[in-house]
This record gives sequence, structure tokens and C-alpha cells, in this order.
Amino acid sequence: MNQEVKMQVAAFKEKRGSSASKEGASDPNYENITLTFRNRDQPKGSRSPPKTQVPAWSRPPSESAQVPHWLHRAMMSLYILLALVCITLLALTLVKNSEMSQKLLDLKTELQNVSILVQQCQEEQKLGCTEVLKHVKETKGHVDQMKSSVQKWNEILQKLSADMKNIQHAVQKISNELKPPKQQPTPSE
Repeated sequence: MNQEVKMQVAAFKEKRGSSASKEGASDPNYENITLTFRNRDQPKGSRSPPKTQVPAWSRPPSESAQVPHWLHRAMMSLYILLALVCITLLALTLVKNSEMSQKLLDLKTELQNVSILVQQCQEEQKLGCTEVLKHVKETKGHVDQMKSSVQKWNEILQKLSADMKNIQHAVQKISNELKPPKQQPTPSE
């Protein structure tokens, strides 16, 4: 049975030709795959290790393909350094965020104070406008009273003026009547 398997593997290698060996020689990632077949005489549960083991690599890795050990350490150090930088930046961001939050809270407080002051000013302005309107109405009432008083006194003065003229005419008339008549001079010869 082992001979059949070996023959199958040999036939497979012949089909692939020499390109497989060249491919493995030029490619460092090329890997030979070992196929293990169960012997038909063995029961299913038992497994026996293959009699001949083929190494995982067809050729030993060259020195240039291997990564130096210090490079792994350097890469790990860089990853740790990158993680520390990220953590530091995150911490700085959180600190700046808290500072910004505090500044925003201060700004909010100032805006509330300004809003309260504006409301107080508006209320004072409304009270001032109300007072001014009240005084304007009172003053208008006083002006109207004074105007009506002036009109009454005007009417009284016009009556007095008319009465004065009547009195003057009456006095003139009386004075004319009380004057002795002028004698006419007689012609003297």
C-alpha cells in the first residue's frame, strides 16, 4: 500500500514537472505539503506516524530571509511607544475637554447674567416708559385745563373790552351832555 502512495506522489510530481522545484527554490514562502494516508489495513481509530517525514521546508531558510531578533524587540518597543503616545494624547484630550467644558460653563453663567441684566433693563425701561406716559397724560390734562382757563379769560377780556367801549361811549355821551352848550358869539357891531 505504501508503494501505491509513493507511486501516486511520484506521478503527481512528474505531472508538475520541474517548475515546482524551481518555484520552491526562488520563493522563500514556498512550502512542501506532506500528505499522510491511512493504511487500509489499519483500523480507523488508530493512527500510526508516517515512516518517513518530509521536512516542512524544502530547503533551509537562508540567513537573509530571517528577521533578526532585535527587530522584533524594536517593533514591539515601537508599538508600546505608539500605545503610550495614544494614551497620552487621549489624556491630554480629556484634560482639554474638561478645561473647555469649564470654560463653556463659565460662558453659560456669564450669558445668564447678561440675560438677567437685559431683562432688568427692559423692565426698568418699561417702568420708565410707563412713568413718562403717565406724566405726559398728566401734563396734557394740565395743558388742557390751562387752555380752557385761557379761553375763559379771553372771553371775559373780550366782554370787558366790549363793556369798556360801551362805558367809554356812555361816558362820552354823558360828558357831551354835561358840557354847557357853547354860545355862539353874537355879531358885534
